[in-house]
Amino acid sequence: MRVLIAIGCDAYDNPPLEPLAGAENDAATIFEHLAAKNWGEYDQAQSKLLLSPTMAELRSTIEAALFSGPPIEELTFFFAGHGGVKDNGYFLCLKDTDVGRMSLNALSMPQLFGWITEAKIRHTNLIIDACHAGGVVHDIGVLLNPNVIGKAGSLAISILAAAGSDEYAGESDGTGHCTSALMSCLKGETPVQTTRPSFDLVEVGQVVSRLMHGTGQSPVCWGINLFGISQLAKNPRFSGGSAHISETFPGLASDGAGNEHIRAASDAIWEQYLSLTREFDAERFLDVVQPVCANLEEEPAVASAFIMGLAATFGARIAATGDHFDVARLRSACAVALLPMAVSSTHCADAIMQLSKGVVASIGEGTDQLLADFTGSTYALLSKDGGIADFYFLPLRLMSILGWLGAAVHIQTMSGESTAVIAPKAADLVRLIMAHYSNSIVPVSDEMTPFYVSFAAAADVLGCEEEMESISGLLLRILHQRGGRIAGPGLNGEDALRFLTAVADGRCDDFRNILANPTSLLPAVLLVMDRSGLAYIADGAMKGFDHVNINIFVPTDFSTFGAGLIEDGTNFSFNIGHTVFSVRDLVAEWSKIEAHLSADTILASPAVRISSVLASLLRPDRVAWFLVAGQAARPS
Repeated sequence: MRVLIAIGCDAYDNPPLEPLAGAENDAATIFEHLAAKNWGEYDQAQSKLLLSPTMAELRSTIEAALFSGPPIEELTFFFAGHGGVKDNGYFLCLKDTDVGRMSLNALSMPQLFGWITEAKIRHTNLIIDACHAGGVVHDIGVLLNPNVIGKAGSLAISILAAAGSDEYAGESDGTGHCTSALMSCLKGETPVQTTRPSFDLVEVGQVVSRLMHGTGQSPVCWGINLFGISQLAKNPRFSGGSAHISETFPGLASDGAGNEHIRAASDAIWEQYLSLTREFDAERFLDVVQPVCANLEEEPAVASAFIMGLAATFGARIAATGDHFDVARLRSACAVALLPMAVSSTHCADAIMQLSKGVVASIGEGTDQLLADFTGSTYALLSKDGGIADFYFLPLRLMSILGWLGAAVHIQTMSGESTAVIAPKAADLVRLIMAHYSNSIVPVSDEMTPFYVSFAAAADVLGCEEEMESISGLLLRILHQRGGRIAGPGLNGEDALRFLTAVADGRCDDFRNILANPTSLLPAVLLVMDRSGLAYIADGAMKGFDHVNINIFVPTDFSTFGAGLIEDGTNFSFNIGHTVFSVRDLVAEWSKIEAHLSADTILASPAVRISSVLASLLRPDRVAWFLVAGQAARPS
């Protein structure tokens, strides 16, 4: 069941709370649109509109609406009126509120969250059009307390607060400014999205925030949903047919095992969510959500709903930072989490394909942003702090960008979609990188391999064969100068400095513990150059790689390719000058590996191939070698 409680409070009995003119109108407008006109498909009998209620009247309504009917899947709680922060807590002021005794006759956030918890509501949308509404964040500790929320209550909440904790919420012409912007979105006057038949409050809140930019009000919007994508209202701009509210949390019983697996990880997931304003660490995220998905293998519909909910709410929070490539990484991580069930479950395969479309969209937005940044400054890709760290991390950053551009092409190709939109602007970015940063295309770490392979395998579609050959030549030249020595993946800043110092002093052998042995980058460069018709150049450098160990790893089962540790697979290891002497020898060995990859039936699944490519970019200690397989070598 879906329930709406809309409260508007214009009348106040006790000074200094002065009467308002638009709060009741706002609540009535929201109620009419979502309940009376059925744009939210909320239960008509259980949903309530309260105009200037007292605290006692609100309590009575809450008891009837939340605790006397069937279980509530989605609750939308709207409040317009006075609000404020007192003693580090946020309160909603009702008709009989006395500011000197707010704990008795005003609604505190802990009290509201307590009601939500006891009613075991699956997801709550909280919309507050009141002064200082951003002060609700003072009570976030209540949501994080496992004794209150984690064991029996709701693990899903979305909040739209009309103003920052130090701002007033304005109204004019009988309506609140935030409610006016919200209604513009709900009615379809302002576009939010066209791809889903319903709206999520977080995505609507982001648009509301943009609409109100520069007005003196800065709406606060955030949310997390562990059970699927929530649905605030039907989307009048849905392009796929009639707007509707579908089952929000398919297959997830309130007392089901899947529910408990998700709840058990709630604290760790909340911690990840709250850290997103600083950074997004894809590997840490996967370390948290992959065990949950593993426990949900018997309930794939629940697993896909869980992951899609995280993708929506985490993605919205990351998008607020303006880093589109981080949004792509988040969506990629969500797809990788479902990889083990990609073949056995159509729910999970479909979710991976949907997520991968979002990855392409985010990469496209990130590409547009970088192109704009280049217009402002050719130094756009340098780190803010600069310094010696860029000698190590800038080459990684450049190769990462190239790899993600390649991934966008692979996703479109494997999905049977056109690359006409992403390819031209991606190619423009590649050429700008080569024009301004070619001297920074330097092999510093073996974790560059999956990004290099991703880009190289997409170069022909991008029309960047010449740039790819230049990049391969630059990598080969420096590798040759260093005798094939390169850092292992995942070095911290201190070890990265040790590596740079060792390279500068010619003392790499003194730091073998941080070197990649064997290396996967060198065989990747040699194979790509062979495919590019440049084997004769690579052959000329082979003597400089004498005794270098190289390796190509292929998993036994690609459904495990996103795991933190891939337990089963084959290392095809060779020693240059012992088992292989020329590029031709390496190609002969590669042809056997290529045949093995071509015979792997699981790779026939686009969802498996796509999520495996993404896994290699998120956990760059593995390489999607199947991207190289099947590519015919051009004549020298």
